[in-house]
Amino acid sequence: MQAVATINDNYVSQNRKNEDGSTTGSASVIDQNNETYYEILDDSNWEEWKLKYINLSVAKGEYDLMVTDLGDNIFSFPLFTQKFCDEAVALAEGLDRWTIDRHEHYPTNDVLLQDIGLNDIYNRVLNEVVRPLAIHLWKLEGKQWDAFSCENFMARYTTTRQSHLSIHHDRSHLTMVVKLNDEFTGGGTWFPNSKKLVNPKTIGTAVLHPGMITHRHGARPIEIGRRYINVSFIRSHEEP
Repeated sequence: MQAVATINDNYVSQNRKNEDGSTTGSASVIDQNNETYYEILDDSNWEEWKLKYINLSVAKGEYDLMVTDLGDNIFSFPLFTQKFCDEAVALAEGLDRWTIDRHEHYPTNDVLLQDIGLNDIYNRVLNEVVRPLAIHLWKLEGKQWDAFSCENFMARYTTTRQSHLSIHHDRSHLTMVVKLNDEFTGGGTWFPNSKKLVNPKTIGTAVLHPGMITHRHGARPIEIGRRYINVSFIRSHEEP
């Protein structure tokens, strides 16, 4: 994937102030010839990109060291750096392509990662890093797990538009949620069957759990600020 401008020395750190008083994270951008360069979209050197944006221990396969078993087949692990999270949020807010009605039954205020140019990179991370981790955790077998097919989007919870999401099932084999910021209070994912609230402390933490009919869940209301998460509805490449 090619970025829209060439890297130069005009490095700008942006902080966006929201109407509710919270701020999105700073993003590394470069303004050149009235175009904006988003560093996060430049994967021309994939190994260099991973060094900046991915947790290296997880990328190297240190699953038993880095993954935390939260019980009831819910796992958390560090996946992205804060740099990735800050820049992803600033990219989404800068392009401002948010929707409110993509999902028929449980709509969220969200944007598809493909609509902000991040989907191909994200799918590469899922297939190279998360897929072998999931195979390891659940001992998945068969050629259907040779690749993931994913719907990836960023969701935004605010106190003024949508602060929560009702209890529901995901149409996925696996669901992954990544925490992108911490400028909010409240929130978290509630699993009523196991009476478990999952609300990671660290930005960049991913939570992975089965979808479909086993793990009904919802988003607890936030009380202050804005909550940003990346969500992936993951399906095996071929139906088993």
